[in-house]
Parts: sequence; C-alpha cells; structure tokens
Amino acid sequence: MHAAADIPSSWNRAIAYGDGLFETILVLDGAAPLWSFHRMRLQQSIQRMNIHCDIAELEKSFHSLAGQQPNTLVKIIVARSGGKRGYDSRSANDSTFHLQHYPLPQYSHKRITDGVRLHVCNQRLSHNAGLAGIKHLNRLEQVAAATERQSDWADEGLMLDSRGAVIEGVSSNIFIVRNDVLATPRLDYCGVAGVMRAAIMDKFSRTLSLSVQETRLTLDDMLSADTVFICNSIFGLWPVNAIGVSLLPMHSGIIEQLWQQLNNLGYARLYG
Repeated sequence: MHAAADIPSSWNRAIAYGDGLFETILVLDGAAPLWSFHRMRLQQSIQRMNIHCDIAELEKSFHSLAGQQPNTLVKIIVARSGGKRGYDSRSANDSTFHLQHYPLPQYSHKRITDGVRLHVCNQRLSHNAGLAGIKHLNRLEQVAAATERQSDWADEGLMLDSRGAVIEGVSSNIFIVRNDVLATPRLDYCGVAGVMRAAIMDKFSRTLSLSVQETRLTLDDMLSADTVFICNSIFGLWPVNAIGVSLLPMHSGIIEQLWQQLNNLGYARLYG
C-alpha cells in the first residue's frame, strides 16, 4: 500500500463516485479515424449526465496532443467538479478533463483470420436505463467480469444482463450476421454504446448497403448465427470462432467488406 499525494479537489467526485466519463481514441498519423463518433458520444453523454464541459476546449487539447503524438492511443477523462461534499451534484457546476497517451497496441493477424474465443461471464450487467449506453467511470461490473477470464483460454468475455440477454463483450460490442443482415443487441437498459458499433451501424452500413438491426439477442441466437464478431474502436473487429466449448462458423463476406473499410482508415498497421 502506498500513501497518495494530495488529490486535486477537482477530481474528488470522479474518484469518490465515478462521476464522469471517458473515451479511448486511436490516433494514426496525427488524426483519429473515428473522431466524429467519439465527439458525438462525448457530447451526448455530457448532456445526459448534465456535466458542464467546454467541448471546444477539450477538442482543441485533444488535437494538440494528437499533433505531438501522431501514432498513439489517447484517453480522455471528463469529471464533474465543484460544489459541496456529498452525492448531490446540483451545486457542482464545473468540470475538469485529463488527457493521457499510450503506445499503439500490436495484435496478431490471426485474430482476424482465425477468430477469437469468448468466455461467458458469470458477472451480469444490471439494468439502469438512465445510464445505459454511456461510457461513464463506474465500470466495476466490467472489472469483475474481466477478472474471470483466463487469458490462455479465452480472448474476451461475453456479458449478459440480469435477465440473460446478450449485451456486449467486456470491452467490445457484439454483432451477429444472419441471412446477410447485421444484428446487434439493444442497449436501452445497460451496456456501452461503442464508437465502432456506431460507425458500423451508420457510416459503414450505408457505404456497403448493409441492413442493420438493433434487437434482443440470446445465447441461442449467437450460437445459431451465420457469423458472430466483436468490435471496438481500437482493434477494429474480430470474428468469433467459439463461445465456451461451442464452435461457430466464420464464413462471412460482410466481415471482409467491413475490414476493407477499416484498412482504408489505417487499422492494418496494428496487425503483424
């Protein structure tokens, strides 16, 4: 155990209550391929959480860092600040943000060609429609779920909600392909509305003339799908070859088409 230095008061609410949100952004050649989607989620989440934040100032700081670190991952943390001690945020009319950067990850190309295995997590996602979709700082359910996964056996954890519906991966979103139609879980009760998920549903689906549905999905739906894949804004997308001990097919031209779009954005450099 280490004694920490005094914590700036502007971060008290973030540390004590998780009162804030975050984004992790891929930067390639000084630009974020999916910045417009990150910015949109930041704006929507800040409005939903009623955090008073100057998005223009935050964006300026982000682009400045991206110019200094042209190939990196940037994490933006936004926290509500000010006001009186305690849960009540009505007097907390300020905010603070922090940017930090990390080296680009490197993945094996086999994640794309051979697929990945999912472990079904025992930890369930609780329902909270007021926070559903937001990438807020309260991520203890994901922490508990990630701790379950044995990295030598599974590549990602699959998270269900309290009713047993499929919601997402621990750090990814999920799509299935069925009869050339993409389907992804509805996130109106819980889950994180990922940036790559948004890009696939909006930008890529229009470019490729794909049909996309948000719906309730079960484990049986995934096991009977033509193809299953997971995605996030950092690694792109990976086909799923197994859920637990159940093997899945991985033959989908849709995944190849989506990867062509990602390669156009520079994602190929993350794979050896």
